[in-house]
Amino acid sequence: MVLTSRMSHLFYQVCLVASCFVWLVCAADLEKPALVANRDILKPTQASLTPQQIHISLGNSASDVTIMWATRAHDISIVEYHTGDRQNAKRIEGETIKLDTTNEDGAKYLHRVRLLNLSPQTKYFYHVGGETVETLSDQFSFNVPPVMAGNTHTYMVYGDLGTETQDLQFLLQEALNEKYEAVFHVGDIAYDLNRGQGQIGDKFLKQIEKVAARIPYMTVPGDHERYDDFLHYRYRFSMPNLPWPMPADNLWYSFDIGPIHFIMYSTEVFFYDEINIDNMVQWLRNDLEEANQQRSAKPWIIAMGHKPMYCSVDNIGEDCRREKSLVRTSLEDIFYAGGVDLVISGHQHYYERTWPVYKKKAMQYNYNQPNAPVHITIGTLGSVYMPDKSTNVGGQWSAFVLAETGKESFGRLKVFNATHLYWEVRECANNKLVDKLWLIQSFHRPFNIQRVVIPNPLGEMGDKWLAEENDSFGLESFLGLNGSHYGDDYQTKLTVLISVFIICVLGLMARKKVLGFIRICCLKKEPCNKLKSSVHNNAGTNVV
Repeated sequence: MVLTSRMSHLFYQVCLVASCFVWLVCAADLEKPALVANRDILKPTQASLTPQQIHISLGNSASDVTIMWATRAHDISIVEYHTGDRQNAKRIEGETIKLDTTNEDGAKYLHRVRLLNLSPQTKYFYHVGGETVETLSDQFSFNVPPVMAGNTHTYMVYGDLGTETQDLQFLLQEALNEKYEAVFHVGDIAYDLNRGQGQIGDKFLKQIEKVAARIPYMTVPGDHERYDDFLHYRYRFSMPNLPWPMPADNLWYSFDIGPIHFIMYSTEVFFYDEINIDNMVQWLRNDLEEANQQRSAKPWIIAMGHKPMYCSVDNIGEDCRREKSLVRTSLEDIFYAGGVDLVISGHQHYYERTWPVYKKKAMQYNYNQPNAPVHITIGTLGSVYMPDKSTNVGGQWSAFVLAETGKESFGRLKVFNATHLYWEVRECANNKLVDKLWLIQSFHRPFNIQRVVIPNPLGEMGDKWLAEENDSFGLESFLGLNGSHYGDDYQTKLTVLISVFIICVLGLMARKKVLGFIRICCLKKEPCNKLKSSVHNNAGTNVV
């Protein structure tokens, strides 16, 4: 009995020790996640600090560049940049903000650094990173656009590009091959930036990084960006002349490059943000008024917004097909009075080009000195999500329509000088030419102001001479229709006309003195003496 009692006591002690050991092990396991979490907060992993989704945009001027990227853990925002000699690199620190709403599975920490007063037409190299050297990214480079006259400005333009676009890689390679100053994405970005708790936005920005990290990527919001008050769009991008994150009630801006004034407006206010319609409309009026005050220096005005004013799609429910289109009735008069040369849109997943059009009427059937804006819709990259059909031309204002399912294409915009603009559309897969347009405008002005037409002094012969396409000097060169003048040459022509008129008037007033001067000079010369003798003899004969 005593032995049994001792064994029971020993067994009890062993169980007690074992229980304590098990409790300690379990407690350690329970504390382990918290310890790991705390350790992660104190010292993030290298992978979580690696920059991703690097992309750039133009700043408040063409000589400013904004650089953005994302990380999964918090870090400061650093950019090192130079023009070729890393020993003389500059180091700039920027801002870091957290986007965790509807972004649970995305890279939450967004970074922005602004580089100001860069040298035009100069190549810069840069790295992005955080607090430690180990976080520095690969080296990227970009070119600052030229600002002086005499340069050709080339841009890539498209809308409705997402992660499922079939020819995305071909498109990106084209962007790298051609020397584009900027890429314009006119709304519907990624389909959608917030989808998959932020994963689709991360995936899209990773896909375009090899282009967007080297070429300014300029955007406007579309209807697929409107989720949660455009939250992801406002945080993931930074556009000129706007604070960051961009304000939900002010997603429009303008900027200048060379001879071009770009206006980037939001069509979404007419459908989802009616309270701010008046704000944007008034901003447009003010911006166009200022732009026309400097029209001689910045003759071209090009506007871009997501939803078009005109379209020929079969779906009569689309705003651009309605008799009282919200976008057209709100903006057409403003653009016409402001002298906007070209309006580019997306949204409709096909391609269409109009004649110069106003109030649903083609003002002319060519693009030589147009007297109304030209509209282009380039949304074919979204056809993989939902193709738009166009079996009938929507109106006599429509010049060209292409709605072939599976034919993804992009636009290439070239501004050669103050008078000549070239637009073409090419297929992404094989670079095949789809459409082209030469827009020639020597009279940049508000279209509601009639231009003064100088009659051809040679009549029908002069008109025929002007129409002949040859390289010889003629009336066309004098009138500036071949692009020989820079800027709005209407004032030049008017000055020349007034000067010629004044010279003629002065000549008539002083004709007696001029003829007397000619006689005095001529009397001393032999031909004049013979002429005088001949006149005298003839007079004598007549008397007899």
